[in-house]
Amino acid sequence: MTVVPRLRANSGETCVAAALQHQGVVLQPSFLVGTHLKSGVLVELLPQFRSIELGIYAVYPTRKHVTPKVRLLIEFLVDAFRMQPWA
Repeated sequence: MTVVPRLRANSGETCVAAALQHQGVVLQPSFLVGTHLKSGVLVELLPQFRSIELGIYAVYPTRKHVTPKVRLLIEFLVDAFRMQPWA
């Protein structure tokens, strides 16, 4: 079976806006749809299927001499993304 989409977008926010306007099914990360799922405005389809997981990486020149500011930022980001308030 071939699916012919009515809308193609490279913006998650555009996809979520389309879903909120009852324009179809979207595959988006939980941080974009979490609040809509919690409120019941959107519903999860096919929960047994998951997309690939993508990592988030901090890139900096060297591990030998990480400045305190950079180290603090990395620690903050690790904690911020671990909590997942949208989930």
